[in-house]
Formats: sequence, structure tokens, C-alpha cells
Amino acid sequence: MKTFSISMISLIAMTGLAFAQAKTTTTTSTGSAAAGVKVDAKAGGAAAGAKVDAKGGAALPVAPPAPPAPPKPPAEIAAALKAMGRTKTCVGQGMGPDMQMVAFKGTVSQKADLDGWFIRQNIVMNMGKGKTASKMKMEMLSTWDAKIGKWRVVGVSNDGGTTVGTADMKDGKYEMVAEMTSGMGTASFKDHGDMTDPKNIKFWGEMSMDKGKTWIKVYEQTCK
Repeated sequence: MKTFSISMISLIAMTGLAFAQAKTTTTTSTGSAAAGVKVDAKAGGAAAGAKVDAKGGAALPVAPPAPPAPPKPPAEIAAALKAMGRTKTCVGQGMGPDMQMVAFKGTVSQKADLDGWFIRQNIVMNMGKGKTASKMKMEMLSTWDAKIGKWRVVGVSNDGGTTVGTADMKDGKYEMVAEMTSGMGTASFKDHGDMTDPKNIKFWGEMSMDKGKTWIKVYEQTCK
């Protein structure tokens, strides 16, 4: 064979070096190395980062550092759930498919999810009556982002819509600014909430189809 692999060349070189060291290195009766050979006085000749066995002088492996503790969910999530409660019955008015406000009744429930890192809200609203009746469903996920000092919110609904935005929640007041995308296109959305009375929580939302120039109310509700 006319060619050698890199690993074969390295193996031959290391073998030759070890053989040469065995012939030229001797120790005195006191255990010091022969002249011409340098010894690490601090580590007793052991490789850097290795411990030395006091009995035999052999280098012992150093245990790797312990892995860092896994991060914990933000404390703000548990505090927010306590303020919001678990399940509420809600009544109010909302904009139907014909862009007209109709009465609705439904439930809003929330719980910690994804190992405590998110608040999951399940929203179900029965809107209108008779032939014009419809059911609106939404799933919302919220988590606290300490870097920006706000809640990050993502939502999906049963009409193919999505909601992505950020929110503030302080002293029982809630304010969200988001972008909503559905079959109607993309719209700006603001959500306002008052949770200072846990037994009488109020929310209302408004939407803009012209990038914030004009706003129209799309729903209002009271939850108990």
C-alpha cells in the first residue's frame, strides 16, 4: 500500500516517541527524572487538570463539573392564575360573521401547562340563536418573559385565525396588543381587562383594519 491514513501516521509517531523515551529516560534513587527531562514541580509530572495518586504517582482523571440546575417556570405564572381563577362563566356581546353584534354565553377556563411554563386558556362562546347561531372556540397560551418585562401571548381559533402579541398584567388590570390573522386578513387588536374583582371580571376588545387609524369594538363580556 502506497498511502497511509492520518491515524496510521499518528500511531507510528506516538509509538516511536514512546520507545525513545523509554530508552533515554531514567530515574535516580530519589525518584527524580534524569538530566535533560523537565518535570512539573507543582503537579509532580502529572498532566494538567489531573489529580496525582499519592501512593503510586499515577495521574487520576478529574471528575467533570456538575451540570447546572434546570430553569424553573416564572413565579408570575402561578400568581396570575391565582388572580384569574380557574373557570368562569361569561356573558356578553360579540361580532358575528355578518359583522353585527350578537349576544353570547360561554366559559373561560385556565390552567398551568407545558410543565408550568405557560397559562393555557380555553375559551368557548355560543353566539346568537336559531339559524344564525355559531360557536367560537379559542386556545390561548401565555408566558412571562422577564427580558422584555411582558407576557408573550399566542392564540388560535376555530375559524383558522391566529393571534400573536404581548400583554401587561398589573394590579388586576390587563392590556394586550396583538396582530390577528384570519380569512378576513390581518388586523391590529387590543384587549382590555379588569380583574380587580375576581367575582366580576370584565373584558372588552377592539380591532383596527387600517393599521391603527380607526378602531371598532368587537366584543365585551363579564365573567363570574
